Amino acid sequence: METWFWVLGWFLSILTMVVNGFVIFLVCSRRQLRTKTNTFIVSLAVADFVLGMIAFCSLATECNRSKEGLIVTFVRQFTFYTSGTNLVSLELKRYVAVVKPLKYLTFMTRRRVIQMVVTSWGIPFLFIFTLVSIIITISAIDPAKTIIGSIFAFRDNLVRNSIFVFLHPCFLLLTI
Repeated sequence: METWFWVLGWFLSILTMVVNGFVIFLVCSRRQLRTKTNTFIVSLAVADFVLGMIAFCSLATECNRSKEGLIVTFVRQFTFYTSGTNLVSLELKRYVAVVKPLKYLTFMTRRRVIQMVVTSWGIPFLFIFTLVSIIITISAIDPAKTIIGSIFAFRDNLVRNSIFVFLHPCFLLLTI
C-alpha cells in the first residue's frame, strides 16, 4: 500500500487513542466532572480508545487470516458496535432531556444511567457472542468450512448489519 495510507492511518490511530485517553483521564481525575452525561461520554471514549488501538494495528499486522486475526476481528467488530450503541444511548439521554425537561431529573437517575451504559456494552457483546457461536456451529457441522472462511463469509453480511443497526436503538429505548 501507499506510504501516505500508513502515515495517515497511524496518525489517526494515535490521535484517537490520545484524545480519548485524555477524556478518560480528565473525567476520572476531576470529581466535578463525574456527572451523568459524562458517564456516557467516558463509556464512548473507552470504546473509541479500544477501537483506535485495534483498528489500524490489525491492518498493519498480517494476521488477518490466522486464528489471532479472528480474535482481533471479533474485538474490532465488538468495539465498533459498542461505539455505536454508546452514541445512541448518549443521544437518547439528550432526547429525553429535551422532550421531558421537567421529568428529566426524576427519570434519568444514576441507576438508569448505569443500566443504559451496561446495555450499551451488553447488546454488542451478546451479538458478537451469538455470531461466534454460529460460526463455530457451522464449522462443526461442515468441517470443509473452516472457522476462518466462516468469519469472512459473515463479515460482509448485509442482513446482520442491518438488523443490528436498526434494532439496537429499539433495545435501548426499551431500557428507559
